[in-house]
Amino acid sequence: MTDFCLVRQPVFGVNGALIAYDLRFNDPEEGQQAFAQSLLNGTFDLVRNRQPAFVAATREQLLGDAFLVAEAGSTIVMLPRDLAPDADVIEAVKRYRQAGGVLALEAVRTDAAPADVFLPWAQWARVPARGASAEQMAQVHRRIGEIIASVPGATAPSLLACDIEQNAEYEAVRALGFAGFQGSFFSRPEPLPSAQMPQGTVAAMRLMGMARNPDCSDRQLEDVIATDPVLTFQLLRLVNSAALGGRGVSSIGQALRLIGRSAFLRWLAVAVAATRKSKTGVDQELVRQAVERGRLLEQLAGGGRDGGTLFLVGLFSLLDGVFRMPLDEILQRVVLSDDAVAALLRREGPYADALTFAESYELGLFEHATQLARDLGVNPDKISEFYTNAIVWTAEALSAALEPAGAGAGTGAGLRRAG
Repeated sequence: MTDFCLVRQPVFGVNGALIAYDLRFNDPEEGQQAFAQSLLNGTFDLVRNRQPAFVAATREQLLGDAFLVAEAGSTIVMLPRDLAPDADVIEAVKRYRQAGGVLALEAVRTDAAPADVFLPWAQWARVPARGASAEQMAQVHRRIGEIIASVPGATAPSLLACDIEQNAEYEAVRALGFAGFQGSFFSRPEPLPSAQMPQGTVAAMRLMGMARNPDCSDRQLEDVIATDPVLTFQLLRLVNSAALGGRGVSSIGQALRLIGRSAFLRWLAVAVAATRKSKTGVDQELVRQAVERGRLLEQLAGGGRDGGTLFLVGLFSLLDGVFRMPLDEILQRVVLSDDAVAALLRREGPYADALTFAESYELGLFEHATQLARDLGVNPDKISEFYTNAIVWTAEALSAALEPAGAGAGTGAGLRRAG
């Protein structure tokens, strides 16, 4: 259990590669203790997943050299725009830079701010894109250039557009030469008119419909799955992964008997998401977020809410972005419960608030998420644990789902159709 919350949001480069995470904290000490606690208990390294992490700094943290204890290159310290550049702060920032620390300036806008004096020292300048016009972004771009030009020998920081919500905002900052991009826009890319689902996805969705039908026997399911060697291998990899305890399952029939229909539906859903052939870091992160959200929601089971349905609601809520297709079209291809469909399409029914909770938490709206958790009968102190569990579980599950057949010693040996 932890007494703080944290969430990560991806930062992408020009070509769509994942280049960092933006980590947001919330705790009773207004963030001053959360970073230190996350380092001590290993959560910080787990959540950043070997990527550098943008972390907001306070004056107190800077003066206390709080970021010097982190592994070199793991943290990009964000200086708040209202940070007064007094002698103590300047010395603290110098110590951090001399130790090889990477700096970013937060919320650089068209108007001047006290922290602007640190721009020549920064490797990144973060510019809010939400609601800003192309001309306003260009003004910020010019102002940064003028500040850098006034300091002999200074190097311009790379520009990161944050809080991107619309395609027009994204296109505007790309045209200006920004190097980094972050925002909710990447979680809901616009549907493509010609988007088609991979055949493996269609087959897995058909199987989900069969698995939900109580009149369909395990043998019938087994016979259908056996006609698709790739899906067979993928499902067996999944149910044998550490995420399920590594049970040594060697056949689809054995898997069905051991884990039951509800859990089997969950693994089919992971297989559905994993069939998306990811071409960029954005695609990969969308798949990861979909599975993480499913696992996060599954842990809210209780109070009349079924864990399996929660998982499917969470995962399917992002599949429109994964497959670049309208969600209602995706749901026409699979049989979900009426309650799940109501939550996904109309935000109604017993699962709607759970989905809103996940969305709020992922956006860093911790107070709203905490209140929703209470309303759902969930202990708010468990939220951070649920979130980190979802990250760990998803990493293992997707590693199993995406590993090619034949990879690893003995991976494909001994897999049988009948149990």
